Amino acid sequence: MNNRLSFPSYIGVAAIAFLAIAADGYDLAIFGAATPNLLHYADWGLTTARVGVIASAAIMGMGVGSIAAGVLADRYGVRRVFLLCVTWFSVGMMLCAAAPTAELLGVARFVAGFGLGGVVPTAIALTMSVAPAHRKNLLNGMILAGLPLGGVIAALTALVFLDVLGWRGVFFIGGAFPLLTVVPILAVKLRRWVPSPTSVHSDGVATRRTLRAVLTRLERSGWRALAVFTAMTFCGQIQWYGLLTWLPQIMKSSGYSLGSALVFLVIFSVGAATGASGGSWIADRIGERRAALSAFAVGAVAVIALAVHLPSPALYVFLFLAGAGTGGTQPIVFGFVATYFPVDIRASILGFVAGVGRIGGVCGPILGGLLAGRPPIIIFSVLSGIGIFAALLCCIALAANKAERDHATATASTPAEV
Repeated sequence: MNNRLSFPSYIGVAAIAFLAIAADGYDLAIFGAATPNLLHYADWGLTTARVGVIASAAIMGMGVGSIAAGVLADRYGVRRVFLLCVTWFSVGMMLCAAAPTAELLGVARFVAGFGLGGVVPTAIALTMSVAPAHRKNLLNGMILAGLPLGGVIAALTALVFLDVLGWRGVFFIGGAFPLLTVVPILAVKLRRWVPSPTSVHSDGVATRRTLRAVLTRLERSGWRALAVFTAMTFCGQIQWYGLLTWLPQIMKSSGYSLGSALVFLVIFSVGAATGASGGSWIADRIGERRAALSAFAVGAVAVIALAVHLPSPALYVFLFLAGAGTGGTQPIVFGFVATYFPVDIRASILGFVAGVGRIGGVCGPILGGLLAGRPPIIIFSVLSGIGIFAALLCCIALAANKAERDHATATASTPAEV
């Protein structure tokens, strides 16, 4: 029987990667949407600081999961690890819904984070392995747009079901849906679209490298670039997860209703999705460095503008731009990393950058919890300043490395056989 698809295999891979990342994004954003309910959950008596720690537990797990998934993908095959990660976080989210205490909720969030952290680097590596050379950044941006779009779905789900089902119900939806839909599709279709059971390398052979062996391959310029990419990811993660977790509560404390605050989260997440896909499309035309620099700068300006009481139309515009300039920057940075380093260590490097950079994601919710209750101008100024630092880092550190980057990009863009 002829099982040939009527569309290129990279379209199928990108579509399933998008769905998995959207489910990942839902699970990350639903905690922020449910934060006001958790703060008023009488059985636990949570404070903003404790909620910030619980939110960070998932991101701590994501850091471990990102690094581990990248190394395991290069060793045992990115396809297998991708399926494992989606299954893992789906089950983990259902455990979150059943947590009997706040402490066990934090443990369940940490465990779910292992899978959540592994989805993005393996999805990028998988998509990049089959994507045409001239569409790598575009496809990367499109699949990573699933992360903020998952946030949109989370906010809409909270608007409709949070009062009816409570925070446990919306957490359960986040685990059950991918487990019953995305995982079966992955198990059945991915083998056809990516037939090699190994990680995808230029020679089609799996390498048996440890993370240490991968890192020893880096020249001095590679180490410098790796440090810059990790720092940029760190800054972006603080902004994204800080706002994703606390934006509804900050806006609610500023006098808006919870319904309005959730609408703001929807607009913010739509902006991030648009920035992810649009920014990556722009990166294919003007270069990843310029695109990342512009995105961080736009985000810094938009975030500080949120501290000012604005007419609704202007507020919506700046919320949209804040999403584009925070959550929308990460796909550009990941695309930059994926085209910078050689294909045979791509998954490991992506896992390292995402994993270590997740420390910023851990700090974001904690920082928001510590700043909660202070005037909005203070909260938004701190987050804006982090974006300015990332823009300067991108402008100065990577500008000095341009010649080396161009050489590395030429090496990394060699088509991979699958």
